[in-house]
Order: sequence, then structure tokens, then C-alpha cells
Amino acid sequence: MTDIHVGDEVTYKGRVYRVRGISPMSASPRRVLLEDVESSEAVEAPLDDLEPLDGAGSAA
Repeated sequence: MTDIHVGDEVTYKGRVYRVRGISPMSASPRRVLLEDVESSEAVEAPLDDLEPLDGAGSAA
């Protein structure tokens, strides 16, 4: 499993998003609330479908 945190930038379906929330560890499948960095549109996606953005560090 990838190490993704709130504030990280990730790619999903070829676009760059900022992680705004992550479902609890007990939820299955885990989902992530994302914000499109260009349009600010909110999107929900499965955690397993995300890729960390190369060179991006955690904002935490």
C-alpha cells in the first residue's frame, strides 16, 4: 500500500489532485477525497487507484 497523507499531491486518471481526506483504516475499500489542483473540483476515488506525485512531499 502506498504511503499517502492529507495534503499530498497524487495523480488519478492522468490528472493531479491534492488529498483532502482519507477514509478510516477499517473501511473497505478505502476511499480518498481529492481536490483537482487546477479546477478545485472535489472527487472521490479508491485509495488503490492513486499514484504519489514524483518528488512531492507530505504537507504534514
